Amino acid sequence: PFWLQPFALQGLFCTGGLAEGLASSLSITMPDQSVLKKRTASSQSISTAASTSPRSSEGDSSYSQTPTAAPKAYDRDLWYIHGQAYDLSGFVAKHPGGQLAILSGRGRDCTALFESYHPWNDHHRKVLKAFGPAPPPPDPFYEDLKAKVREAFPGGGKDAKMRWHCLARLLLLWAISIYLFFYVQTPLACAAAGVLMATIGTRLAHEGGHYQVSTREWVNRLCLFLGYFLTGPSMAWHYRHVVSHHAHTNQEHDADVEYIWIADLLPSWLKVLSLPALPMGAVAEIGPKQILNLLVLRNVGGERVDPRIGQLLLEVPVWLLVHWCFGPPLLGYLCMWFTAGAIFVPCSQVAHAILFPKVQEHASWARMQVAESCDFAAESEFWFHFAFGLTMQVEHHLFPGVGHHCYRRMRPLVEEVCKKHGVPYVNIPAGKAFSALWHRWVFGELLPLVA
Repeated sequence: PFWLQPFALQGLFCTGGLAEGLASSLSITMPDQSVLKKRTASSQSISTAASTSPRSSEGDSSYSQTPTAAPKAYDRDLWYIHGQAYDLSGFVAKHPGGQLAILSGRGRDCTALFESYHPWNDHHRKVLKAFGPAPPPPDPFYEDLKAKVREAFPGGGKDAKMRWHCLARLLLLWAISIYLFFYVQTPLACAAAGVLMATIGTRLAHEGGHYQVSTREWVNRLCLFLGYFLTGPSMAWHYRHVVSHHAHTNQEHDADVEYIWIADLLPSWLKVLSLPALPMGAVAEIGPKQILNLLVLRNVGGERVDPRIGQLLLEVPVWLLVHWCFGPPLLGYLCMWFTAGAIFVPCSQVAHAILFPKVQEHASWARMQVAESCDFAAESEFWFHFAFGLTMQVEHHLFPGVGHHCYRRMRPLVEEVCKKHGVPYVNIPAGKAFSALWHRWVFGELLPLVA
């Protein structure tokens, strides 16, 4: 029956996640014939674009591709930046961006996180010298990008943060969604709560998780918690998206790339029939699967994580209480999940239109971010607001700490610098992006998005 499909899909997601996590922990290779097929199609599209564009090798000799080696290759007590190991434990309490931000990079290659969250000055590079070898010379490509952005936003980081009146409106709408779901509980009210949860909750969680709301850590943490109040532990999303996705964008260890190898065994007609339930299943799996990965496997995207158990012990009971004690009637619960998922899933998955791109071996992290992401319908006002500003993925991955209200001013600057340095800048129409998502789900293959 239709109403059982989301629970079946949720079980499929959790089973696949458990198998994936166990395989990663034990260094077992999963069945990957279809993955190789997908990677080949995507790699050809990216390498074709790279071969037709002039490329400046200026400054690239000092950089190497972000490692995708097993997490066992890293010391869990050290930070790895530009191939060098640093012990930053003595700086954790002094970190201006808060302890969570710096601890997220411990035990892994955090080059992309280190560079992308400090675009307004070079103070972070000076601080790093006190803890080990001096970092390599700045990448000319990213230096040009930062210069353009600093010129456009003379106020620096303060100009890039969310305005307080905007935050107040978001919190008001968030409170309305909670009221509709808990107290009104009619199907229509729950559907409206789902719309608000997908839009307002996504903005609060996403911008709070990327430290875009405020320079104060507690404000960002609060927005992240509130945004994921109805969908699962915020700590789980933090490791899955902010750390894993932005460090390994659309690559093998990107936990945001949901690969369900069991689904490759299903016929196309069954995938089409299950499509209406996909929004509910895809959103509902966030909670149980991520709780499993964090508390039991301690593995996100094939990399070991060390979550703050105290915060999880607070968030998990809240999430369970919300869903299992205050979620009746079932029809209203499903209405909320369906409307939230129908909005969230397509807009978020377009960010993975380019999967497993083939990047040059010694490309800098900034060039890799451009190659591994793409904009879609960047000129459209409708899609910009409907997708919460995430139509501009290139700008977001180069400057994740900058609020999405700045992206439209940044886009022509980024495109100009990419053209100057011969870096392929991809902007695809919305129709082409969504058709690629359809083709991927039904046929299990990636359409070439770049000719």
